[in-house]
Amino acid sequence: MDCAMRSHVKLQSSWVVLLDLGCLLLSILLAVVLRFGHDEMIQYVFARFDGWVVFVGSILIANYMAGSYRVQYSLSRFNMMVTWLFSMAFAILILSVTSYAWFKILLGRGVLGLAVVFYSVFSLYLRIVVVRWIYSVVGVAKRFVILGNGPADQRLRDYLENPFILPRHRLVAWISLCPPERRLPAADGLVIGGVPVVEATADELPDTLKSLSADMLVLGRSAMWDLSGLYARLRQVRFSGFEVITPMAVTETYCGRIPLNLIDETETMRMGIEDGFPTMLRLKRVCDMTFAITGGILSLPLLALAAVLIKLTDLRSPVFYSQVRVGRLGQVFMIHKLRTMRPDAETGTGAVWSSADDPRITLVGRVLRKFRIDELPQFWNVLIGEMSLVGPRPERPEIVSQLEQQIPFYSERAYALPGLTGWAQIHCPYGNTVEAARRKLEYDLYYIKNMSPSLDLQIMLRTLRTVLFAQEKE
Repeated sequence: MDCAMRSHVKLQSSWVVLLDLGCLLLSILLAVVLRFGHDEMIQYVFARFDGWVVFVGSILIANYMAGSYRVQYSLSRFNMMVTWLFSMAFAILILSVTSYAWFKILLGRGVLGLAVVFYSVFSLYLRIVVVRWIYSVVGVAKRFVILGNGPADQRLRDYLENPFILPRHRLVAWISLCPPERRLPAADGLVIGGVPVVEATADELPDTLKSLSADMLVLGRSAMWDLSGLYARLRQVRFSGFEVITPMAVTETYCGRIPLNLIDETETMRMGIEDGFPTMLRLKRVCDMTFAITGGILSLPLLALAAVLIKLTDLRSPVFYSQVRVGRLGQVFMIHKLRTMRPDAETGTGAVWSSADDPRITLVGRVLRKFRIDELPQFWNVLIGEMSLVGPRPERPEIVSQLEQQIPFYSERAYALPGLTGWAQIHCPYGNTVEAARRKLEYDLYYIKNMSPSLDLQIMLRTLRTVLFAQEKE
């Protein structure tokens, strides 16, 4: 069923990719016609065909890496602008590198500039108006049914009918399974949340889905307890052309997290033996070192200014603050930050969680925290391999010991390098409770399972939003 879930997502994303490709091709044709005229259009396109292939390919790759084709991609103006800037910068960089490598200018500045302008207008209009309209109309909306109708099953409906998911999903029926000898047709009149409950036997599932014109069957959590007698029918449903997805697949695909109440040791084992995991770790290490060196050099003036401001508030106190944290495989290391709290912040209390309005934070420290400036010294931790740019946030040994006793699978976080930012940090608001730590763990497990350069880039781009808008830090 995991394969079905992946094909379900790919089918939805492929339409957005094709529309984006159409925008690119139309932009190229208009740019060439406007710059050189209709008569020379075909000749110019074919003469510079390698350049256009590089241009189109680099933009599609950049959009994919930035998450533009994700099923739950948010159509906020900020996300679109950041993605657009990244795509244009990436395309121009690739064109520059290939032009230098091939010893010829692939595309002229004039026609390239026009193509960029046309594509920017078309693609933004596509995402704001066309895609939203197409995927919102009734004929295109994804029609699904849920097997079960309990409270947990109703939460699955909320996940799938999220307005930020494209195409839109619409629940058309709850299906209540019953044995043939206890069939009660009169119970079909029950309605939950404005959606009818339809009773059916296991043998009637394929015909029931056809009669409801459904595209997808979602296995409710209540139905997952006893699937032994349903496997044959579910395979029949799948091979009849319907998507069949589990509660785990729904939460992972549409919410970006792995619920703790749906995993076991077998699932965590599968997460830990993915074929590409060692290669991904090596690639992450190269990217970490590159960004740590570049970011460290560029941030030196800002660090110097912050150090002066910290010293001016208290000449006798240190500028930097080091603290023991738990890293990969449980190894402890010293994390380095600019000091944002009073020197005696934990005198008499020991290790405690900080809060958003923590009175121990200094006035300068509050500004540094808002813009994440206090985290800049951690480029050193990244450079020497104790941290990564993206990963689960490292906690203190005392807190880790406490949470491992209270939250199942909490120790799974230790299999990834801790990060400056992470999937949990961009999804979860500030929290200093065990329940908040539990929810963050669900996002951390999703990141560990789906770790990729594309996901890392999406996290860094969304972290940029947090920094620019000075949102409260974790």
